[in-house]
Amino acid sequence: MIKIFLVFYLGIALNSCGQVKTFSINTPSENSGIVYFSENNGLDWKNESFGLPDSLSIGLGGMAVSDGRLGIATKEHGVYLYNPEIMAWDKLPGHLQMIKDNIGALAFYKNYIFVGTQFGGVYGSIDLGKTWNLQNSGLSEKTIRRFVEINETLYAATNNGLYSFNDKLNHWELVHGEASLQVNGLADFKGDLYMATNRGVYKSNRNVKEWTLILPNHSVHNIAADQSRLYAMTYNALLISSIDGKNWESSQTGLPDKLYTFNMAKKAGRIFVGQWDGVYSKTDSSKPWKSTSIGLPVKFAVTNLKIFKDIIVVSTAKSVQR
Repeated sequence: MIKIFLVFYLGIALNSCGQVKTFSINTPSENSGIVYFSENNGLDWKNESFGLPDSLSIGLGGMAVSDGRLGIATKEHGVYLYNPEIMAWDKLPGHLQMIKDNIGALAFYKNYIFVGTQFGGVYGSIDLGKTWNLQNSGLSEKTIRRFVEINETLYAATNNGLYSFNDKLNHWELVHGEASLQVNGLADFKGDLYMATNRGVYKSNRNVKEWTLILPNHSVHNIAADQSRLYAMTYNALLISSIDGKNWESSQTGLPDKLYTFNMAKKAGRIFVGQWDGVYSKTDSSKPWKSTSIGLPVKFAVTNLKIFKDIIVVSTAKSVQR
């Protein structure tokens, strides 16, 4: 009880020099949260949902990290930033129309906070949410599925192609687009770009703007890479590439049957994937996956997975009523 009081009190004190912000004083149990941390490379997980409302939803791509920030974009309440000093989430000022446009993706890029929506395109803020402005110049599609930053360039995956943001002109530029080409993710592998789409995986060689379909006949909803391989996430299997990225094979051994993988990240020599029923990991791409979900609720669908400093952070899509 003492710990609960101190966290709530400090939450008020740190925000009282300006706009007063308060946190929910609900104290989530270990098995009722929407965001969990692992500080020991996936050995166990701790609920870190303090300050979040009882009921909220986070879309795919709705978690973002930078060197100093961890944030989530919630569909009902807007953007929250994590305050590690008080181990609680701090709500940024909201924007009613942004929420009506169905918030999805989130990104931190230079001095911007970007929010992608289903119906309204991109909203941006440079003053921690005090003001939000539409950032749609150059976009011909207003459904933003995901943001990805590669080599200091921010990309937006949309329902009709891939765009990059020109921060000098405050303008989005089309990188590659085709009619009804739904772009779901982007990865950098050995200097080349790989794009996950509803038609498969496209590749663009370094410094070449032409794109080639290298994995056809698959609907790929996300893609990631480590130093040696690519990971293509389809709706029926996790595929892993050869070392040169040309050939693909299934990497489902140890993962649940008929449940697809949402995301992948690597930390301290271990590969982590988020599944419908928790987190799985392994150290060798040729070995089976093993569940590393101690501390997570049962059937916790890990729709977002990020590395923040030395912490693995996961969230599910929707919180349960506490």
